[in-house]
Amino acid sequence: MVIFLLLGVLAQISLQGQVRREMGRTTREVDPLDQSESQQFLQNFRSSRGGLDSIFEGRLIHYPRRGKKVTMPVRIYSGWSGRALKMRIDLDPEGFQPTQRFLFVGGSDPQGWAWTFEGEVISLPPEDLFQPLFPDLDLTAFDLTAPYLDWPNALYDGSERVADSPAHWFRFEPPTSWVPVLQEEGIVAVRVALDARFDAPVRVEYLDSEDNPVRSLEVRSFKKIDDTWIVRRLEGFDERTRNRTELRIDDAEVELELQPQIFLPSSLSIPAGSILSGN
Repeated sequence: MVIFLLLGVLAQISLQGQVRREMGRTTREVDPLDQSESQQFLQNFRSSRGGLDSIFEGRLIHYPRRGKKVTMPVRIYSGWSGRALKMRIDLDPEGFQPTQRFLFVGGSDPQGWAWTFEGEVISLPPEDLFQPLFPDLDLTAFDLTAPYLDWPNALYDGSERVADSPAHWFRFEPPTSWVPVLQEEGIVAVRVALDARFDAPVRVEYLDSEDNPVRSLEVRSFKKIDDTWIVRRLEGFDERTRNRTELRIDDAEVELELQPQIFLPSSLSIPAGSILSGN
């Protein structure tokens, strides 16, 4: 299996499907899709999401344009409810602050909860999905849940090689409920490059009213865990501040069946280790 950890999207695709696509691609050029092919490609991508649970351990590393880098250990517990991604994120800030914990359930209208420093579990409104998970770290819940992948208004926007991968671009226009929230961030649409071999995202661009990217995210490297490939390094870049944030995965356990309790908002007050061990 191939698992892509990208913007909170965990898409699982059979290796057999990957090889079949690669064998038919003998040049570095990418053939464009017609309208029927593009809609089928997008449908295949959306239907491919799902699978068993996973645990990822790694680091969030923020590289500001000026100043010192900031590193934050992170653990991500992921699962699925149908085709909606469930994701618990535990951040371990250094110093005297306690661990911060978040829970997100994806889809076109994602939900989010946070365990605060005061020990309360609070629900996050949609506008908070654009707030950094932690000060000085640009990664947001919107990046992780990627609700735009489920927005119904999606248009094929051409094909080319992206990050040295053959890819097809799709432009996702927001539904009415998302427009005011996006306008506050200067975003009018989201453009996504889906790998032609894996049907998985390799680059995302948040676009302003002039179709210029204000923020982008791109897969930088992969890693093999047993028989499973995961995204090892994901980079987010803010075009306005020129700041860069990386998610680096150092280790992973895949094809698991985690206790359902770990994905309940009420369980954010409980350390994940205690839930997994049954204590």
